[in-house]
Amino acid sequence: MSIKFLKVFYYFTIVAFFLVAFTACEKQAQSSVIKGNNIEVEFLFEQDSVKVYRFYDGSYHYFTTRGETMSTKSAGKTSYQENIQ
Repeated sequence: MSIKFLKVFYYFTIVAFFLVAFTACEKQAQSSVIKGNNIEVEFLFEQDSVKVYRFYDGSYHYFTTRGETMSTKSAGKTSYQENIQ
């Protein structure tokens, strides 16, 4: 396999994972805990040994046990997603 194919496959896997994560986030959290400055951290689900959590501080932030983070930011009428790996 070529390096380019592996990079495309890896990128596709990450995008697919977050699409599944956001559709699953409509459900209630499996558990939640209050951390730090009274921020509630919710455990959403686990897939392939990767756990997905979210918290709300004016907007929802999602993160995984693999160190990936996704947030939705708004600027006026425009909103965009910020993905940190």
